[in-house]
Amino acid sequence: MPPKKAAKKSAKHHDPKHHEAKDLRRAYEHLGRVEILQRALWKTHVEHVSTLAALAVQELQSGHIKDAADLLRAAEHLSFAALAGDNAKVAEVSKDLENAIAEEFEHLTLKAEEHWEHDEERHGGVAALYESSLKSSKKALQQGTYRQALELMRAAEALAHVKKHGPNEVQDVREKLELSAS
Repeated sequence: MPPKKAAKKSAKHHDPKHHEAKDLRRAYEHLGRVEILQRALWKTHVEHVSTLAALAVQELQSGHIKDAADLLRAAEHLSFAALAGDNAKVAEVSKDLENAIAEEFEHLTLKAEEHWEHDEERHGGVAALYESSLKSSKKALQQGTYRQALELMRAAEALAHVKKHGPNEVQDVREKLELSAS
């Protein structure tokens, strides 16, 4: 028998600079995905996603990198939920998969509610999209459109992490924001 390989040491990064760099990279990657997805969305969905993207740019400019990454993660999940569609054909799934989906849905719901309770100050648009995502995700789950239900719940969970740092409304950043590659 060949000798066992030594276990890899866990890379623990306690340096705050590492977390900032990770959040900045996450924001960059999520923004790229959101830009791609916006091209395929209906107008009403684009407005929600554009608002979140504009708020994320505002948060980036203010140095709130983690919140920007979470806003863009939510925008990405909302985009996929919109593309999944309300009237998507309900696919036959096994009972095991249905149980796994229900378990993940419950886990995400608890995480979202837990994070939401910890912070009282929220942007008005973030709060409205959080509530809408929760309600729509539960409806989608009941209808059996599981992919859409999970994407909407993941969007709500991401929004639950976002804190209010500045004004309640997205400033004129949206006008300066060019999401399409020029």
